Amino acid sequence: MTPILNIAFAAAFATSRIEGSNVMRLLLAAFTALAPGLAYAQTLSSEAVAIGPWQIEATYRGSKFERCVMRRRTEEGVEVRFQRDARGLALSMNSPRWRLEPGKSYPVELIAGTTTFKANMAATRTAVSLPIEDERFLKVLRLADGLDVKGAGSTIPIALDKSAAGLERLETCYTKNAAATETNPFATPSRKP
Repeated sequence: MTPILNIAFAAAFATSRIEGSNVMRLLLAAFTALAPGLAYAQTLSSEAVAIGPWQIEATYRGSKFERCVMRRRTEEGVEVRFQRDARGLALSMNSPRWRLEPGKSYPVELIAGTTTFKANMAATRTAVSLPIEDERFLKVLRLADGLDVKGAGSTIPIALDKSAAGLERLETCYTKNAAATETNPFATPSRKP
């Protein structure tokens, strides 16, 4: 039972002046008012699992599984996300302080340990993203303590503590949730990362 309904029950039964039929009317009115919001919250909810500083969760649109996301914030307030979907693994970063040119690609150097990977990150107004298709670089990401994303204007440091366990859990999340929708399209998926 939700905390809101618990409060409604407590309020109804705490007042001795409310008769039995009025209690039922009050509860019915409270439930009718809250039901659409509760149903909407249930369709969007996903349990997040914490692995070190990383939060991992499955993302659904309605009842359709879309992706699994592993996210954290840097000390500078940049949200870093690794997401796994049908296209593979991608890295994205966003900040409400950024003013980027949507549709533009920004050249960057990704530096993890002693390995450097050059790429172009696609931009929206406040975010950049990049698919990670290089298996060698992915292995380095799992072992490195940090990742530096070096652009023309600055370098964004990202601590990778617990990222090996996080990336493994991210892949497990994707495999489990994608398989659930393929094996039984009539059952509601568990939505657990």
